[in-house]
Amino acid sequence: MDIASYSSDSRVIIKNAKEVTATFRHPEIEVEHLLIAVIRHEGSEVESILNQLGKSPAFIEHVVETYLKDQSSRSTPRDNLTIAPAVQEVLNQAIEEKTKLFDALVEPEHIFIAILDPKSKLAPYVRDKLEFTQEDIYRAIAESKSVEEITQTADAKKEGRAEAGEKAEVAGTLRYCVDLTNQAAAGEFDPCIGRDKEVRQVIQILLRRRKNSPVLVGGAGVGKTAIVEGFAQAVIDNDIPKTLQGVKVMEVDMGALVAGAKYKGEFEERFKTLVSEVVKSGGKIILFIDEIHTITSGGSSGGGVDAANLIKPALARGQIRLIGATTEEEYIKYLEKDKALDRRFEKVKVEEPDIDDSIRIVKGVVPKYQEHHKITYTEDAVVASVKYAKRYLSERNLPDIALDIVDEAASQFMVQQEFSTTGLPGMQTQMDELDKLIAACDGKNPEQDKAEFDKLYDAYEEFSRQMATLNDYWGHRLEAQAKAGE
Repeated sequence: MDIASYSSDSRVIIKNAKEVTATFRHPEIEVEHLLIAVIRHEGSEVESILNQLGKSPAFIEHVVETYLKDQSSRSTPRDNLTIAPAVQEVLNQAIEEKTKLFDALVEPEHIFIAILDPKSKLAPYVRDKLEFTQEDIYRAIAESKSVEEITQTADAKKEGRAEAGEKAEVAGTLRYCVDLTNQAAAGEFDPCIGRDKEVRQVIQILLRRRKNSPVLVGGAGVGKTAIVEGFAQAVIDNDIPKTLQGVKVMEVDMGALVAGAKYKGEFEERFKTLVSEVVKSGGKIILFIDEIHTITSGGSSGGGVDAANLIKPALARGQIRLIGATTEEEYIKYLEKDKALDRRFEKVKVEEPDIDDSIRIVKGVVPKYQEHHKITYTEDAVVASVKYAKRYLSERNLPDIALDIVDEAASQFMVQQEFSTTGLPGMQTQMDELDKLIAACDGKNPEQDKAEFDKLYDAYEEFSRQMATLNDYWGHRLEAQAKAGE
């Protein structure tokens, strides 16, 4: 363990973990001892993370202590406690978490994230009782982490030279960006399948000295945004050249930039500030603008606001790297008309995948839908979703339309299943009521006892409607099972 990589707070936590272990008279420092030390340490970022998660330190400490009290202990505490291999793995993982979050030293929150890593040896009892995961911690950090924390250098952070006014200005621009790398780290993206060529093209363009801003051009639904998400995931996995390792991919929310800009020049000021902070990051931030044609005056929905002129100088000098995405029609209509802007981008053509590639893409993404809907898709259903989408919905592009079919089919199945679960008991009640009404009408004259027969007719009609609905939902399944049994 390289102790120089850890902050003073983290070193205190490791020291306190030894004291916690000695208190419980355990033979070596385990992950649970380290977790208690992290929770007990005051004034760290862990406190704000727990507040966002709605968990109190006292609750977590109680859960861990309950577990530790049941573990075997020695009659007398040892003076020289050893660190368990599981703890060593957590501390090494904390260094990786520090790198992901662009911090100079390992802080308590990095240790906290590493402890909750799915691969850590944290006791299953403790993990289940906490009721939050590493992904939840990433989300909490993504919501609170300011752009100032991303762009500020390690020296400035250590010496605390950033001024309050500058911090406020930087933090304000984050409201208009979404951190895609944090979302990738939290596992929120679907896997990017079959787009390795396009991802490599994006990386190659970003590595250029000039004209290092790619723009993805392709039809709606072909997977342009998925390529950017795949690049963000590659950043998190360090599956990219060293020059790009450690960058942040930030999506600009143009709607949020325009919203509330009441006075002339207010939008421009916001955008200039954002661009300025990206330039200051020294290449550590790569912007992504979906529907990039909206930055031009012609394509903007903000009343003719032209952000393109504000970003051209930085693009021309290579001070800012920007990934754009738009359709072929909008690229020709808006970006190609602005020759100066068009020269600053490198076009990446994104074609619609063929049927075989689309099937591979859908198969790769289906586990996410299965987890969401709590169902399982057959391989035939996945293949059919692509083939029928191409045959009958050719006006839309693969793989998006096939994924819509997969999602819609599962949603419809859940509705039908819910009806059968709640409707069948009610139909049994209706059948019992029909039996009673039939028995009551047995041997009677329909003309003389009209009221009783009317009740029977009404009950039968309602039962018939319920049966027709149930047959619409499940009749085809029963027929298929009958044929399979023959």
